[in-house]
Formats: sequence, structure tokens, C-alpha cells
Amino acid sequence: MKTLARIFFRKKTGLALLIFYAATVEVQAVPVHHEIKVPLGFAWGDSIERLEEMARPGGFSITHREEVAGKTIITVRGLLGAALQENLFVFQKNSLIEIEYRYGDPSWSTQQYQDFFDSFRRMYDAKYGVGTQLIRVNSKKQNELIISCAGYQWRDSSCILDLFNYSAEQSEERCYRLVSLHYKAP
Repeated sequence: MKTLARIFFRKKTGLALLIFYAATVEVQAVPVHHEIKVPLGFAWGDSIERLEEMARPGGFSITHREEVAGKTIITVRGLLGAALQENLFVFQKNSLIEIEYRYGDPSWSTQQYQDFFDSFRRMYDAKYGVGTQLIRVNSKKQNELIISCAGYQWRDSSCILDLFNYSAEQSEERCYRLVSLHYKAP
């Protein structure tokens, strides 16, 4: 009887270990992706007044406001972030529909911009799954101007996230470079 119990226990333990191992392998094979959230504590549909109310206590200032194609674009400066130049808040009918972060540093080379962009892309790939490539134009010459653009997108039911790296260069002194991150309402 003891021998039969030992055999049953060993088989049961072995089966339990096999089930546990299979479950562990399955969990590891399926990466967990996080929900893309609207940044800075905002929600899609928030009003311009909410942005204005948050400006003073949030330590940032509204520096520009313009109307373009039925949208109000408000430029904000003073938010913290590595190489963050400014943010654009886009409203349509007084309803928040997009937040854009613009990054750059005049002392960076083209390669440093590329490295900065690549670090963001890898971070978002790890967090939200592999992004969809939207565009890649490399060193297209137009009138002695070298233009490069790369863009990726991540999306879920609550938010779309676009990341772009722009560059237009005639020389090291005459260039425009920007890494831009767009959170958009779906």
C-alpha cells in the first residue's frame, strides 16, 4: 500500500511540476503590454481652461496660442524632461485631442538625435509592443538639402502614440533637427 501511495504521489508531483512548467513557459512567451495613457494627468476632451488652470501650479507657462484649420494649438514651455524644448496642446472645439512633445538640443549631432530617437523607440517597443513603421526617408537630396525622416506608431483603444525623427541639413551650421512625440486621441 505504501509503495502504491509513493508511486501515485510521485506521478502526481511530476504532473503538477509539468503543468507548472508549461504554465510558466506560456506566461513568458506572451509579453505584457501596458495601456498607453494620456500624459501629464490629462484626459481626452479636457478643456483649454483646464490647461490654463494647471499652468501656474504645474510650473509651466503658455507661450503661444494660434488657430489652425479649426484647431487651437497652445505652446507650453517649462515642463521637465531631458532635452524637452516645448509641448504643443491641440484642441478641437475646446476639447483636447493631441499632446506633442518636441525634443532637441542645438549641441547634438545628427547621430546623437538618432540615438535619442532610437532609445525612445526601444523603450516604447518594450512597453507597448513593436511599433508600426510609418515612414523612413534617408538622405533624400532636394536642392542640396539632405532630408531624413523616420516615424513609428503604437496604438491601443484609448490612445495613439507617434514618434518621429526629422532632419533637414545643408551643413552642420545650417540644419533643423527634431525628435517629436505625439499622443493622440484615437
